[in-house]
Amino acid sequence: MLEGRYVDVLRQSPLFDDAAYASASLDDWVQHRFDAIADKDTNNTQYSLFLTAVAALNVFVQINWTGPLVDQTIFGLLNIDDEDQQRSLHQQLLSDLSVDSEPVYHLVEQLGYLAIALSVLKRLGSSLLTVDFWARRATFIQQQLLDECTGTLQDRLEELTKTSAQRMQLDQDRSLRVRHELETALIYSYFGQDKDAFDKMKQAQQSSGFQWSLTGALGKRTKFQTFDVTQLVILAESEQSTDNKEMAGSAAGNDTSEEAPRPETLDLNDDTLLEKIAFTSEKDADKRQGNLQVIDQCLLLAFCMNVKNTNPDHGLTIEEMVPYVTRVLENANNWMVHTMGLLLRSRLEAHKSRTVERSALQLQALVDQIKLDEHKEDGVAGASDRLSHFYDLLLPSKWEMERELARRFVSLGVLRSALEIFERLEMWEDVVSCYQLLEQAAKAKQVVQNLLNDDPNSPKLWCIMGDLDGDPVLWQKSWDLSGQRYARAMRSLGAYYFKKDDHNKCIECYDKALSINPLFEGSWYVMGCAAMLVERWDVGVRAFQRVVNLDNEQAEAWNNLASIYSRTDRKMEAFLALKQASKLKFDNWKIWNNLLLIAVDVGQFADAMWAMQRVVDLRWDKVRDQAVDLQVLQMIVESVIQNWPDVHNQDGRRLSRQVQRLLEDVILSRITNSPNIWRITSKFYIWQQRTVDALDAYQKAYRAALHANADLETDLDSFNNVADWALETVDMYESLGPKERPDGTPVCSDWKYQSKQLLKSLMGKVRDVFDDSPSYERLHERLEDLKAN
Repeated sequence: MLEGRYVDVLRQSPLFDDAAYASASLDDWVQHRFDAIADKDTNNTQYSLFLTAVAALNVFVQINWTGPLVDQTIFGLLNIDDEDQQRSLHQQLLSDLSVDSEPVYHLVEQLGYLAIALSVLKRLGSSLLTVDFWARRATFIQQQLLDECTGTLQDRLEELTKTSAQRMQLDQDRSLRVRHELETALIYSYFGQDKDAFDKMKQAQQSSGFQWSLTGALGKRTKFQTFDVTQLVILAESEQSTDNKEMAGSAAGNDTSEEAPRPETLDLNDDTLLEKIAFTSEKDADKRQGNLQVIDQCLLLAFCMNVKNTNPDHGLTIEEMVPYVTRVLENANNWMVHTMGLLLRSRLEAHKSRTVERSALQLQALVDQIKLDEHKEDGVAGASDRLSHFYDLLLPSKWEMERELARRFVSLGVLRSALEIFERLEMWEDVVSCYQLLEQAAKAKQVVQNLLNDDPNSPKLWCIMGDLDGDPVLWQKSWDLSGQRYARAMRSLGAYYFKKDDHNKCIECYDKALSINPLFEGSWYVMGCAAMLVERWDVGVRAFQRVVNLDNEQAEAWNNLASIYSRTDRKMEAFLALKQASKLKFDNWKIWNNLLLIAVDVGQFADAMWAMQRVVDLRWDKVRDQAVDLQVLQMIVESVIQNWPDVHNQDGRRLSRQVQRLLEDVILSRITNSPNIWRITSKFYIWQQRTVDALDAYQKAYRAALHANADLETDLDSFNNVADWALETVDMYESLGPKERPDGTPVCSDWKYQSKQLLKSLMGKVRDVFDDSPSYERLHERLEDLKAN
């Protein structure tokens, strides 16, 4: 086993000891073999069966992921010589290993090895410490054979993660703990749980004692560059300990031997770009601080993938990922680690004109290396080297890597080469896409029709035909042929009905699809939107709750969930949902405005002030007149003036400083042309007993009203509005003017004169136009009243 001779392990296993396959299913056959050797149920027998399962899993991975070639088929071990029986068993295994209506890739080779591994590990139970650990690995491999993620396998993996951690006593084995935590992180990453994945990676890093940081160093990237610029580099160092030497294998802490096999690594050979960064100083050039443990290199690659999963898809993200890959490729101590590093580098280089050629050629070389035979070719790593850290990497299968190569060809416009690969892999959806790009829609349809002629009962093919024709009848046929188990057909129907505004049918279709495989975040989201449009609030809540459970950073789902909560009078839940949405979309003013309204409604005035500040920050320079909700601002100020208790029964007065800052530093520092804002501010100043500032604010309110109603000499409504402001301002003069300042002098000693001048000025502007209007008469009466007193 340790030498990687997994086929020899299988040939000597008691499971295959003179036992020909003659059962209804492979799982039944394994049970029959277990029963047959029950009388030999010694510890050695149990351990031998465990090694059988591990060897079968590793052989399956070797055939479909890592290479090199294997000359032993599962049919040979089962003594199945009849080709029809072999095909029948393969078809049965395709069905048995499919989960939640997600099919297994039909051209996967020697599927029986995986089925035996799963079946044996299931029956070994708790007899050995690492059974659950290997069962999790086998289950994760099964998931990677399926078209989409499935809820059933996700739950199974979660259960195995817990039981394996408990059973293996990880606190007592540091190297095993690191692997367990890293593999858990990779599972989370595969299912899109990026935050959980990152947390587990940090745990694994801490367990390993691995230290790294992203930093900068001066250097040049091109041959003709005359000045140095800061380049991103990874500063990384493994903890040198006995435990870690076990994790790293023979290469731990030392430079890789020149004789060690390496995957084919292509040079850039560009006339401008350097092969690697030329650092200015020797110190910067040696940022790596020596070689890294193999497990730490796996960790670094995992962190690199997390950068991609948690950031937008643009150039800055690529630039941040490059140092991770470069650091690993400097001293890749393991064949598969080197392979994964080259694959990630190939992906990163696919977006640049000077590196795109090497990107495609390197990917082709990685595809070809799986087919190499270690016994026939020099410089090829054996199975043990390739598999020693395979489970610590998220390496794609050989057909996925070939699909990636074909899609790379598509991006380069080499459609014919891509088409050949897709046809060989029998990935018919990609074949159809290629023909559509070649503007041969009829040919695409003919391909699917020919396949249907050979297999008229294929739900997947009918679904693809439905996608081509946009015909709901074909999706329904696909659903019926599958025995109402092919969820993709219902997802397509749901999308069709949503576009046709038949939202109840849309909900019905998505409900059927998601009851089979609930891990489709987009389907839950569309279902929730449809439910909102027909006011089926219970369905909407369930849908958006599932969205945020699958992706806690889906801001729009949180916002929609809050909207439903608000409509169903669950205000506090709406408030909490909007707080989460605002964290995720910090620059979306609509979400902040929704939070502002609901925060005031539930008495969360501190959050309301913060939300109003964000709305003003985001909108004041675009729609100044609409940046402040005056009614809400009035309520915020009143909560302090009238000392309203908040939701926690705390006094409103405690927020007076925050209200003052909101008014002066956030709003009035930007928006000075709103008379209503000045009026609200004046009322706040009166409460603070700042009478001078209060009167000044009302004067500014009147001037803002004059400016806002510049047509008051020709428009009666404008004049009426200004007249109201004028009379209010005079009232403020009369109320505040005689009051004393702290030094004993009046606030406005000539308040009567100022009031008269204000009224005379306004009346003079409209004397010949609106002198017979009620507003003019009110101004005249107020002026006469001031003269009389």
